[in-house]
Amino acid sequence: MKPHVTRAAMAEGLRGLGLRPGDAVGVHSSLSSLGQVEGGAEAVIDALLDVIGPAGTLIMPAYSTNRELLEVTPEERAQGLAMKIRMLPYDAATAGCWTGKIAAALLRRPGIVRGNSPAHSLVAIGRHQQLFADRRWDALFDLDGVMLLIGVGLGCCSAMHLAERTVVKLPERILARMTPPPELVARHPGLSLVFGPYPDFSKMEGPCREAGIMRDGRIGAAMVSLVRLRALVELYAQALQADPDRFYG
Repeated sequence: MKPHVTRAAMAEGLRGLGLRPGDAVGVHSSLSSLGQVEGGAEAVIDALLDVIGPAGTLIMPAYSTNRELLEVTPEERAQGLAMKIRMLPYDAATAGCWTGKIAAALLRRPGIVRGNSPAHSLVAIGRHQQLFADRRWDALFDLDGVMLLIGVGLGCCSAMHLAERTVVKLPERILARMTPPPELVARHPGLSLVFGPYPDFSKMEGPCREAGIMRDGRIGAAMVSLVRLRALVELYAQALQADPDRFYG
């Protein structure tokens, strides 16, 4: 039987993990991983706000559902095309998100700020929420904020893309695999094409723990991890510079 989890127990677990009043915290999460949560997704948000307080800021990815996933043919897949997307009109006030029940619940809260990116908006509430209307994870980096992973791993931590900006240039052999052939682009005008390898961020979990920058705990049935974003990005940038094939293999 899945454990019963209360708002108070979640707050206690988050404090034990190292989350503090005033923190700016970005959260990737799986509600079902926690167990039977009394109060559901709203209780998770309340617990987070209980811990960081009015001086803190809570941020979650709210990647929108205003997209249509189109069929990728076997021929296109053989060329390296992973996804073919038609972006639909975006309204930050009404568009849903596909990044989980907790993020969806935060979107419904009064007073939140949602970003303007049609595909990759963030939703934020708290002291520095306005910074996330346009700047996305860069703002959390500048605030020296933390990333919290509830029942998920670094594989979904999209903020790690910040590290790629600090690497002078990925090898041409990798860049070539990430660039759609011109004829493929011409055949699909106006569509977003996801092409080539996606970096395997999960391979940084071991190095983060070895470096002592990631703390792990358990809340309910979920493994929960906390890492300071700046330290994570810097460590990943070093690893990416040294051996990019490890992540883009």
